[in-house]
Amino acid sequence: MRFPSPQRRRGFTLVELLVVIAIIGVLVALLLPAVQAAREAARRTTCQNQVRQMGIALQNHVDAQKVFPTGGSVPNPSISSYTSGGTNSPGTPNGANKQGLGAFYQLLPYLELNAVKGLTNPTQLQSTLIPLYNCPSRRSPMRSANSTTGNQLTDYATAQPATDYCGAAPYVPLQAWPFNGASPGFAIRSYWCGNGTSGSWGTDPATSANYGGVVVRTPYRIITPETATAPAKGELVPGFPTAIKPGQVTDGLSNTLVISEKVVRADLYEGQPAPDPGGGGVSDDRGWSDGWDPDCVRYTGVPPISDADTAICQNPNAAIQRTCIGFEGSIPVLFFGSAHPSGINAVYGDASAHFINFDVDVLVFNALGTRAGEETVNSSAL
Repeated sequence: MRFPSPQRRRGFTLVELLVVIAIIGVLVALLLPAVQAAREAARRTTCQNQVRQMGIALQNHVDAQKVFPTGGSVPNPSISSYTSGGTNSPGTPNGANKQGLGAFYQLLPYLELNAVKGLTNPTQLQSTLIPLYNCPSRRSPMRSANSTTGNQLTDYATAQPATDYCGAAPYVPLQAWPFNGASPGFAIRSYWCGNGTSGSWGTDPATSANYGGVVVRTPYRIITPETATAPAKGELVPGFPTAIKPGQVTDGLSNTLVISEKVVRADLYEGQPAPDPGGGGVSDDRGWSDGWDPDCVRYTGVPPISDADTAICQNPNAAIQRTCIGFEGSIPVLFFGSAHPSGINAVYGDASAHFINFDVDVLVFNALGTRAGEETVNSSAL
């Protein structure tokens, strides 16, 4: 008796298997950029929502205090110098016109973070992580690798526009941009609006008090430091603008940029010093708790650039490259910028959020930063 033989099963040949693997590889290669783009779109939306929350906090600050916050007085201020008491009993933080820490500190109560603003120990304050102050496209909340006190780094800054050269003649952005020499001196002087150096105050307010944005430099300087039992003594700097009221923004709140993203070179996200030609860290080391310093105040007299920029941030000319990474105290990082592929998120004085392209005209970008420049800005140019 003969039994039927079992049916032979046909398997994949090696060639067929390789073809299938190749097809899967092609599909993954096609799909991966789409997935990455979708993730970046989500991160960019989150970032835009964050600046929008800051804009609402700005409006709440105005409702409560009738003025916008100020931008801090000098780089690296100590909160203990700007309170109503001595170090043994610090009391309450000073208000906008006498507060050395900048807008991101002053906005804390309006972001439901009043407990953080109540910290009077500088180390505790500076190291407190506030997720809202970091863009997810760049980095999660983190402390500086170049700081002994563990300062939290921030990805946002208030805007200081180019108004005047601070002592000589009107500042015209096109005369100093693009940087093509050994020093961006014109831009640096217009940023500090003092004597052209970090933290200085001009002796002639008529030529030095050129703080033309919504968030101005805190017009207050310390005369004597605080003691255990007595607060620091200071004075208002005569002739310099005080905290801005909404009515002073004659360009219109809906036309004036207040807060946006700042550039951080893509390989320096941890706040570490830059490799040769050196520098780095000086404009991204203190974070949101800083005063009038590029950590949290940037400049609209130069256009925004990408974290991956090559023309400036990787320029073979060391003097130009340092304008993106900083160099000691002499060359601060002035640029706004982001880790997004095409531009930056920003919030205007009316709390509206906007996206501004990297290729925005520098004169248009600077016009957005001025509160009373009487410029006409075409939104299609953004």
